[in-house]
Amino acid sequence: MLKKVAIIIAALIIILLAAAAVLPKFFKKEIETKIKSAINGNLNAKVDFKDIDLSLITSFPNLGIEINSLTIIGVDSFAKDTLANVNQLKLNVNLLSVISGDKYEIKSVYLNQPKIFAQVLKSGKASWDIMKVDSATIKTDTSKTGFKVALQKYTIENGKVIYDDATLGFFMELDSLEHTGKGDFTQDLFTLKTQSDIKKVTVKYGGIPYLNKVKLVADLPLDIDTKAMKFTFAENKIQLNELILSAVGYLAMPNSSDIAMDFKFDAKQSELKNFLSLIPAIYVSNFKDMEASGSFAMSGTAKGIYNEKSLPSFNANLAIEHGKIKYPSLPSAINNIRVEAQVSNPDGLIDHTTVNVPSFHLEFGSVPVDDRLLLKNPASDPFLDMALKGKLDLKQLTTIFPMKDMLLSGILDADIQAAGKKSSIDKGQFCSEWLIK
Repeated sequence: MLKKVAIIIAALIIILLAAAAVLPKFFKKEIETKIKSAINGNLNAKVDFKDIDLSLITSFPNLGIEINSLTIIGVDSFAKDTLANVNQLKLNVNLLSVISGDKYEIKSVYLNQPKIFAQVLKSGKASWDIMKVDSATIKTDTSKTGFKVALQKYTIENGKVIYDDATLGFFMELDSLEHTGKGDFTQDLFTLKTQSDIKKVTVKYGGIPYLNKVKLVADLPLDIDTKAMKFTFAENKIQLNELILSAVGYLAMPNSSDIAMDFKFDAKQSELKNFLSLIPAIYVSNFKDMEASGSFAMSGTAKGIYNEKSLPSFNANLAIEHGKIKYPSLPSAINNIRVEAQVSNPDGLIDHTTVNVPSFHLEFGSVPVDDRLLLKNPASDPFLDMALKGKLDLKQLTTIFPMKDMLLSGILDADIQAAGKKSSIDKGQFCSEWLIK
């Protein structure tokens, strides 16, 4: 009896494996036709891929659809730009929906080595605006697609994303991106649990790098309201190099052109060394051997509407007290570091941005350096009020920072004050409106 049962079970396993291997082949042509139909019916772009593979064994009880070497190239202004280049796109589709032949339910999405290049021209035209629309109703025509999104999970492996917005002078690059998201997208209200690990994050604004190849690790749950298109930050943890932050608030998209936001962030660990880890030169050069002490605080807010014509109001604060930096192998240190800085904008107009550093003090050994800075109206007619005073023996730097095979000599003696508008410089009005010492 046991022998007969074993034979029956073995036969069933063989039949199931054979069916799993053969069944996808019956649907391959139909699925490939629906994919091409969905692309041609909904996208205004040049889309190409190498081939399509189907699998039931590795994705059971779903049917796995693998699209290899997928590329999406824009048209018109973006005809020479590749919006997306994906080594492999895998969709796990509800098998029963495939058998019924109506709408294929996509349960999960996996992207291997995707390279995304999203850009906005100075005219405001976006490279990802490739969906075909009905000019009469201004709604996306979905009647031709054979797919229905019923996501439970999505994954990005070894990705690279570049966002370049010429209207704002904003650039962001995410290199070596690992990301997963889990949640029931079939619900109107649900929590999406996301995990991100990015080896290199670069952020530039106005040509100034604020983050340069910084490592980011984040556990960021989002409470999502799909009807209101509102995303609320639940309890989270965001780590930039050694600095740990947390953000609370929400982002919402009430219409196709506006993003509403109201959120604030602050640093969860008030140690100076965690902040210094964001400075690439320090982080790369023997950062782990460096001793740093002192208190550090950082916080910020953003509230308002973001679109092509406006920005939200924002505010960012930074403070350092009783700071000290020293390498154990060197005799001297940077002592008594004190910094107070604020970047604020009350209404979202770039020209109303103010950068204020009322206090900046440090001592190279026992030699003090003091600085202050005020910048206003950066877009129309920049106003600058600054002062710098200090005297430094450059040779002393070699007793503070590790400088292999480098010799320094000379005295840097500065006592500078300046105040005035750029328009005054253009008119040559240095004496009447500028004070330089």
